[in-house]
Amino acid sequence: MRVLFGGFAHETNTFSPWKTGSAEFRADGYYAGDEIRKLAGTNTGAGGVLRAAGSEPDVELILTVDTTAIPGGYVTDEIFDEVVGTFERAILREKPDAIVLDLHGAMVSESEIDGDGAILRRVRQAAGPGVPIVAELDLHANVGAEMLEHATVLVPYDTYPHIDNAERGEEIFRLAVDAARGKTQPRMASRRLPMFLAGPKQFSGIEPTKSIMDLVHEVETRPGVLTAGVCFAFPWADCPFAGMTVTVATDGDIDLAQRYADEIGDVIWSRREEFRPDTMTVEEAVHAAMEHESGPVVLADLGDNPGGGSAADGTALLWGLLDLGARDAAFALIADPEVVEEAFAIGLEGRIETRLGAKADDLHGYPVDVVATVVNLTDGTFVYEGPMLTGVHSSLGRTAVLRCEGRHGNTVDVIVCERRVQPLDTAVFRSQGIDPESKQILVVKSAVHFRGAFMPIASRIIEVDTPGLTSVDFSRFPYTQLSRPIWPLDAI
Repeated sequence: MRVLFGGFAHETNTFSPWKTGSAEFRADGYYAGDEIRKLAGTNTGAGGVLRAAGSEPDVELILTVDTTAIPGGYVTDEIFDEVVGTFERAILREKPDAIVLDLHGAMVSESEIDGDGAILRRVRQAAGPGVPIVAELDLHANVGAEMLEHATVLVPYDTYPHIDNAERGEEIFRLAVDAARGKTQPRMASRRLPMFLAGPKQFSGIEPTKSIMDLVHEVETRPGVLTAGVCFAFPWADCPFAGMTVTVATDGDIDLAQRYADEIGDVIWSRREEFRPDTMTVEEAVHAAMEHESGPVVLADLGDNPGGGSAADGTALLWGLLDLGARDAAFALIADPEVVEEAFAIGLEGRIETRLGAKADDLHGYPVDVVATVVNLTDGTFVYEGPMLTGVHSSLGRTAVLRCEGRHGNTVDVIVCERRVQPLDTAVFRSQGIDPESKQILVVKSAVHFRGAFMPIASRIIEVDTPGLTSVDFSRFPYTQLSRPIWPLDAI
C-alpha cells in the first residue's frame, strides 16, 4: 500500500493588496520530501498523517511538499505551479494507491478563483478516477464545485481555535487507506448555505457553534457515517461560492449522506441570528479594560487580524491605550520593519522618536507619533506552546519591544517586528521578555485563535471593532463576485 501526502495551504484575502509568493511560503515553512518528517509530533496535519502512518507497517508513505503561508493576497501563479507541479510529478512517478492532502479551502491564486479546487482537479487528473483522494481543510474553507467533484472526501477541522489539526490528519489518512483497501466506499454529499460569519461567535466553546458541532459529532456516530463536518467559510474572499458548507460522507449511501447534510444545514440556518458579533468600540474597550478589577484583560483587535490577511500594523487600539491613560498594557503586535531598523540602530535602553504603524495601506488607522524606550531586542524566534500549532517553530523577524509613552504618564509595551504574524500564543509575549500574566491589559491582533492560549490567563476578553481588512462589518467591503443574496449582507 502506497499513500502519497502533500500540503499546500493558504487563506486568501482578496481585498489585500499584497501578493503571496514563494518568499511568504518559505518564511512560514517549506518542507520538501523527507523534511516533512521534521513535523512529527507537532499539532499539524502533517504531524497527524505521520503519526497514523507510523502505526501501519505495510503502508509506504510518499512525501512530496508541505507548505503554508500567513493569510494575505492572491497566491502567485509561480508558487502555485511549483507546488502543484511537484504533486503531479510525484503521482505520475510513484502511482500511489491513495492520496492525502493538507489544504485550506480558501485559496485564491492569480489564475484560479478556486485555488483548492484547481489543486484537486490537477491531482485527480494525474491520479486517475479510481484513486481515493482525501483532503483536510481549514474550518474556514469556501467549498467550490471542483473541490466537491474531485475529492473523495473533504474533512474540515472541528475546532476554532484550530486545535485538532493533527487529529484530522490522522483521520484523512485512515479514511484514504480504508477506501484504498476496499474496506469502505466513501460517498460524500454537501449542503451549501448562503451565509458567512464574523469570527467571534464561531468559537467552539460558545453557542451556537458548540451545539452545532455537538450535532455533527452525533451524526458521525450514526450507522454508515464515515465523517461529517462544517466549513464556516472565509468572508474576505470575494468569490461566487463563498459561504458555509456542510459535508457528510457515508459508506456507500449518497442519499443518507445528503439527508444528514441537510439536517445539519437546517439547524445552522435556523440559528443564524445568534452569530451576530457583540463588539465594543476602541474607546469603550479601553475604558472597560482599565476599570476591570483584575488583569489581564485581553482586547482582541478584530479588524487587523493578520490571521485573516490584514496588515498587522493597525494603530486604532494603540492610539486608545496611549491617549486614554492605560497602564500595565502590552500590545502584540505592529509589523513595521522601518521602526525595527531604527530600534536596532539605537540599541537597548535607547530613546526613540518615530512614527509607528499604519504604513502598509490606508485601511488600518494612522501612524502614531511615539516617544519610546527600546527595552528588548531579539531575532524574533519562538515556539508555539499553547494548544494550537503546538511545537511548531516560528519567527516574527527581528523584533523590538518599545515602551511607548502616553499622554497621562502611562506607558505601553509594544512588540514591533518585521513580519506579519498572528499573536495567537502567549509565547509571542514571553519570547520578547514580557510576562503576559503580569499585565492589566493585553492587545492581540486575533479574532478567535488566541483563545486557546489566552483564556487560561485572561480575567476578561473584549472583542473590539477596529478598522482593517478583517473588519466584522462586511458592508465595508466592495464585493463584486460574491453570489447574492447572502446573510448577513442581505436580509434573507
